[in-house]
Amino acid sequence: MIILNVFFDVAQQHEAEFLKLLNNMVVESNKEDGCHLYQLWRNDHDPYSYALIEHWESQEHLTAHGKTPHWIHFNDTVNGYLKSDYDEHHYEEIPR
Repeated sequence: MIILNVFFDVAQQHEAEFLKLLNNMVVESNKEDGCHLYQLWRNDHDPYSYALIEHWESQEHLTAHGKTPHWIHFNDTVNGYLKSDYDEHHYEEIPR
């Protein structure tokens, strides 16, 4: 299992565009093979701070996700709605 936590600091004037873009990403990504979770969260203490939580079955599934039209559009667009570039953290499950 591969888990991603992606953090966004959204510019207030672009929040509507950001949410439209991310809502599309959530819908389309959850349809993909190997996607176990793809969900956007808002920070309780900062209304313009968001986290995208992703769970992927394998690195191969995540790599395929990065080649989809919706991901390419997201990656080409999202930073224009943010105060700074998004911050992405990858985690791999530790075997027991």
